[in-house]
Amino acid sequence: MIGGDEARVWALIAESARRRSAVISAQDACAACARALAPGGVGVSLIAGGRLEPVHVAGELGRELLEAELTSGDGPCVDAVATGGPVLVADLADAASGRRWPMFTATARAATVRAVFAFPLVSGAARLGVLVLCRDRPGGLEPGEHTDALIFADVILALLFNDQAGLSGRPLPSEALALGPEIHQAAGMVSVQLDCGIEQALVRLRAHAFAHEVALTEVAREVVERRLRFTPDVSSQG
Repeated sequence: MIGGDEARVWALIAESARRRSAVISAQDACAACARALAPGGVGVSLIAGGRLEPVHVAGELGRELLEAELTSGDGPCVDAVATGGPVLVADLADAASGRRWPMFTATARAATVRAVFAFPLVSGAARLGVLVLCRDRPGGLEPGEHTDALIFADVILALLFNDQAGLSGRPLPSEALALGPEIHQAAGMVSVQLDCGIEQALVRLRAHAFAHEVALTEVAREVVERRLRFTPDVSSQG
């Protein structure tokens, strides 16, 4: 029997779906979670092709957080999946966060993300992805908010199972990617330019984005539009 907290969360999600005049989806859960817990933003990433891939996002700060996750390749989301437990960061400006995730912290703080709360999406022993909440001010979750976040994570996982959306662990189709297909298109192009694998191409893209303090999606767009080309030694415009 569904409890009072679960019923309240489902009601919030159903209201989001009614606003869209659509069937309830994981995107509705993200939108409801953002309104209830994290007005800065919410994101969902799934493990696909051996890495975290953003599939749903709500709020501009949520989008910037997912950009930081992709650009750095580390951070609370990655650790939540690795450990199978929540990773809660009340203030990214503290010294411990800087030591633990130097690239992520620098990238996320540049986007004005100050607090991050990552909850793994877990089914039995399988770790399938992560729900992440973010705020533009420091401060932890209240006990009731923490409970609600866990419920939202369970609901999102159930909705994703219902859709069979990316839960196989295989690479996701481009239309399922919350930040667009350009990163994968660019990685393929860079792998040809450098005669290397996709993972190494992604490393080069991330390094370029971090060094030039631009979003990974913007670097990818420049590659796809042939305004940026990588060579085995340096990257150059042309």
